Amino acid sequence: MSRNSSAADTELLGTGRIQSVERALRILRAFTEPGQRLTVAELARRLDVHKSTASRLAATLVSAGFLERGGENDPLVLGPQLVRLGRLAVSGRSLPEIARPVMDELAAQLGETVTLSVPDAGQALTIGQSEGTFAVGLQNWLGKRAPLHATSDGKVLLAFGAATLPAGELSARTPDTIVDRAALDAELAQLRERGWGSSRGDFELGLNGVAAPILLPDGTCRAALCLSGPAYRVRSDDLAALAARVAFAARRIAALLDLAPPLPDPQDA
Repeated sequence: MSRNSSAADTELLGTGRIQSVERALRILRAFTEPGQRLTVAELARRLDVHKSTASRLAATLVSAGFLERGGENDPLVLGPQLVRLGRLAVSGRSLPEIARPVMDELAAQLGETVTLSVPDAGQALTIGQSEGTFAVGLQNWLGKRAPLHATSDGKVLLAFGAATLPAGELSARTPDTIVDRAALDAELAQLRERGWGSSRGDFELGLNGVAAPILLPDGTCRAALCLSGPAYRVRSDDLAALAARVAFAARRIAALLDLAPPLPDPQDA
């Protein structure tokens, strides 16, 4: 065995991981906010390593394009190689595939079913679903459509301009369904202002839900992310707090979509 290979072997952790690689990845994961800038000293504290070790790791990441800084002693920011890899990671993947890890995480954290919906034929079409952890959950909504005016995700699609209501009377799914267009318009205006929508037995008695828009940088509503469950668990008093979690997850998905290349215009084909 060569001296170089012996030195490399001393870096191996108990599970076969290489310590220097793991530390480099921990440096990258330390950046959690847009435009965040971290000094070598801050990174050393977060990794619990000597400043000289953090400095060498940072210099290696800078040389590879994963970090950037103006001068040798300037704070570090994420570099262009991460953007390139991010675009490669999402390129060619469908919206449900891109959203799935975030949806799975949200469903596991809150225990309720999480769905992803888009407008289709004047209704809300479910194109993705992550199951919650409770034994009593929801049915499989994948591929199914629901009225826009009677669901939290449908209301979000309406409020943010992704869908329009079909002409004619609004049908009542339950006694709690809003069937008056003026009343619905008022609720949609409130929804736009607060950034999330809700349903309290609108679609099915005993079923509550909250939803938030997945907005692209230009303000386009790409889809709606929804969490729903039995009213005795998804209580009316908890909807605002749950909506904050759903809205945060929706923003995470939107950030991933922003990395994806735009779809080709069919007219250009």
